[in-house]
This record gives sequence, structure tokens and C-alpha cells, in this order.
Amino acid sequence: MKSVAEITIVDSSPRDGPVALPKIRTVEKIALANSLMESGVTKIDCVGFTHPRIRPEYADAEKVVNSIDKRPGVTILGLAPNEIACRRALDTNVDEIGVMIAGSESFNKALLGISIKKALFKTIPAIIQACKERGKTIRAFLTSAFWCQFEGRVAINDLVELVSKLSFLGVNEISLVDTPGMVNPNQVKETVFALQELKLGTNLAVHFHNTTGLGLVNSLAAYEAGIRIFDTAICGLSGTPYGAPTMEVGSWNVPTEDLVYMFEQLGVNTGIDIDAIAETAKLAQKIAGRELSGHLLKARKAFVPSNFPNALALN
Repeated sequence: MKSVAEITIVDSSPRDGPVALPKIRTVEKIALANSLMESGVTKIDCVGFTHPRIRPEYADAEKVVNSIDKRPGVTILGLAPNEIACRRALDTNVDEIGVMIAGSESFNKALLGISIKKALFKTIPAIIQACKERGKTIRAFLTSAFWCQFEGRVAINDLVELVSKLSFLGVNEISLVDTPGMVNPNQVKETVFALQELKLGTNLAVHFHNTTGLGLVNSLAAYEAGIRIFDTAICGLSGTPYGAPTMEVGSWNVPTEDLVYMFEQLGVNTGIDIDAIAETAKLAQKIAGRELSGHLLKARKAFVPSNFPNALALN
């Protein structure tokens, strides 16, 4: 029997994947979520409830979340950026509602079409109240938490104030999202240490984007600073990063399988079976019909003995 996991991995591929895989079918989204649970993932950012007119890939959200083979101890999250989306989400089997807010005024208006003040004093409180009435927990995705593609580096004091307000409102968990993928390990530690000093009763998570290839090292820096919840996506499935429009679709998020491998190699128990998560990565590639980002599958293929050059074969 495996010991208790030391970290929690939140996989967002069932929700982020359809952006990268526009032809993905409902049954494939369900299969992906089920495979993640079979591998040991205990929290899945599964669906979004934004109006299908805006995000057509979310049109089947209800069917997906109500059809997965949910396992005991698994939390299913649904993203609801506004009150209408929240009402839609609350009529499904989701356990947790995800709300959104940005670390900068410019990106908040670009992302949600409203000011930070309106998000904090109207939209998010209304969603929190509705969730509490239905016994659901709330997670805030704090986008552009480190860097804003419009305004540059987000001041730590501004972030501290925003995190404090979200905690005061009753948010259970806050995910710090590096939206453009520009943060470095030193900045990660500086930010996380400042937030840890608040000693809030709200869990902190990190959601790094692999735009500059620092996703794994930033995750390790966050772990060293005290973070124990990490957002990832199988094979890095994602859309295209804000601020990096020419980047290949599917390579934005930190690959779940790579993060699991890294931490397990360092002796940190993830609670996820490495062979099973590799099979999930294979499933994702089968659905995509092409090779996706992530190193674990490539490495495993390279180290099959028959793939070694003859010159390296042992006599």
C-alpha cells in the first residue's frame, strides 16, 4: 500500500485539452478523466461552464462531468467565470467551482470584461454564496499572478493584498497562475515566501506555463518555498499562451507525467502511479493523433533496448 501523497497534482487536461484538440469527442474527454483517476490523480480541473457561444468546446460540460466514473476521494472541479456559469455548474456533479480573477487590472478586463473591484465585490461573492448554499468548495485561479503581458511584473504587495481579500471572502484554494509563462525560480520563491507569511487559512497552489521551458524548475522552486499543490495537464495539453501566439498548441502547461517523474525521482510521493500516468499520456496522444509535448514517453521509447544504436549494443 502506497504511503500518503506529499503533494497534490491538479490535472486540467479534460478542460484545457479541448482547446488544443478541437475535434475531441465527448466520450474521449470522459475516457481521459477516467484514466487520470485510475492513475491516482485526486483532483481534476474537468470542465468549463462558459457559455458555448464563447467557448464551444464546453457545450458538453454537463454530459462529461455527469458521465465520468468518479472515484472516492477525487475532487472534480468546474470552471465558472460568472454567476450564470456558476448556476449551470451547480446543476451537475462537480465538487468544486473555479472562479477567475487577475493580478492586474488590464488583464482582468481583457479576460473577464470587468474591473478587479467588480470581481471582488460582486461576481466572486455571489458565486461563493451560491456554492456555500450547495456545499461546494471554491477555488480561485489568480491569473497573471507573477507577470502581466500588458503591465509587466506584478508587484508582490498588490498580490498580497489580492490574496488576502480572496481568503477573507471565503475562497478555499488559490492557484497562482503564471499566465504568460515569464516567471523565474527566484521570483517564484520571493512571491511564495511573501504569501506564506500571511498565514492564511487558504491553500495555495501554482499553475505554471511552460512558455520559456521553466515549468518544471519553477515547480521545484515553489515546492522548496512550501507549495504542495501543483496544476498540470497530461502531455502539457493547452491552448496557446497569452503573449506567445506563435507557440505550438499543446505545449503550454506543465506535463503531468513529467512533474510526477521529477518529484518521484526526488523522493517526493505524488500518489500517482508512473506507469499508469504514462498510459494516460499515450491515450492523450492517441486522441490527438500526433505526438504531444512531454518528455516521459519520449524517454521511455528511447530506452527500449531495441532502440539503441547497434554500435552501443553490448557484446
